[in-house]
Formats: sequence, structure tokens, C-alpha cells
Amino acid sequence: MAFVKKYSFQIALFVLVAAMAAYVLSRFVFTPEEKLEVIKAAPDYELTALDGNMAKRSDSDGKVRLYYFFFANCPDVCPPTTRMASDVQDELKKDGLFPSDVEFNWITIDPERDSLEAMREYADNMQLDLNGWNFLRGEPEQIVNIAREFDLGVISKGSENLVHMDILVLVDREGNIRKYIRGFSDEGTSVESVVADVKNVAND
Repeated sequence: MAFVKKYSFQIALFVLVAAMAAYVLSRFVFTPEEKLEVIKAAPDYELTALDGNMAKRSDSDGKVRLYYFFFANCPDVCPPTTRMASDVQDELKKDGLFPSDVEFNWITIDPERDSLEAMREYADNMQLDLNGWNFLRGEPEQIVNIAREFDLGVISKGSENLVHMDILVLVDREGNIRKYIRGFSDEGTSVESVVADVKNVAND
């Protein structure tokens, strides 16, 4: 009981995020063969990119985009999702889609530790092509609000209270959300299935 009382806030937040994840997945996760209809407009934002300049979602309209909320010190879902997204990157390069027509946007929920230098090191360690891969940071409250507008649950209350949903968001060239994709820790997600989804939207 003492443990429950001590961590009641974190437990309640975790349950809330889990419920939101179940809601999103039940409504918006489809198989690759189905037509990916518009779900809603993706939010715009103004976040700091690796070059120190401000970046907006609308800056990249005209490209298909994958979004993911992560943090560099994440011990579980972020590394496999990012590594397999790197494989998606490589497959899209073979078809000439990356980075000319497709880009990836990774938004940190841990700006306290994820400086621009830390995120660049993370990208280097993961062997990511920064010609088409953006790492973005902002204030914790700002990030939580952006995630909420994506219909994703994020908790960013200092480096000891970080929770995020392991979900990729696929956004089309016009800035519309077309699919929520389970992270690569899910057995139903593969490099091939994500590539198929991206091509589906790119070929609209």
C-alpha cells in the first residue's frame, strides 16, 4: 500500500496514457492494404531543429512525414523503433523517396537532457541520415500540448517523469494525419509494413 500511495500520481498518469493508446489504436490503426483516409489535420508547431533554427510542420508540406515522440535516454521502446525506422529509411532510399519525398521527425519529450548536441550524437549512433531526419526540441509544456494535438499521450515532468506512447504518426503531403502506426516493439509492425504505408500515402 505504501508503494501505491507513493507512486499514485505516476500510476494514474500511466493508466491514462494506456487508455489513450487503446483508444487511438482501436480507431485509427489499419492494415497496409486498406486505403488510408484522412483522419485529421496534423498540428503545426514551432520547435528548435538541430541547426538551431526554428522549424514548423508547414515548412515540410509537400513531403510525406513520420512523427515520433522519443527521448535519447529511453531504455525500452525508443531504440528498437528508431533502429527499425532507420531500416525504413534505407528501403525508401532504394526507391528514391527518401529524403526527397519523405522525411522523419523525432520530437524529444526530455529537453532537460536532450540538448541539440545530445540529439545529434543520438542520430550519429543510430546511423541516421540527417538530410531527411529532423530532431526537434521545445519546452516540456509545449511538447505535451503538441502531442495532445496529435491525439497522443505524453508526460514530460523532468527527466524522472517521462512517459510516451510508442506510436508513429504518418502525415501526408498536405499536412493531414493518415495513420497511427504501432511502434516496432509491436509484433504486428515491420519494416515492410511501414514502407508500404509510406508508399501508399506518397503515391496518392
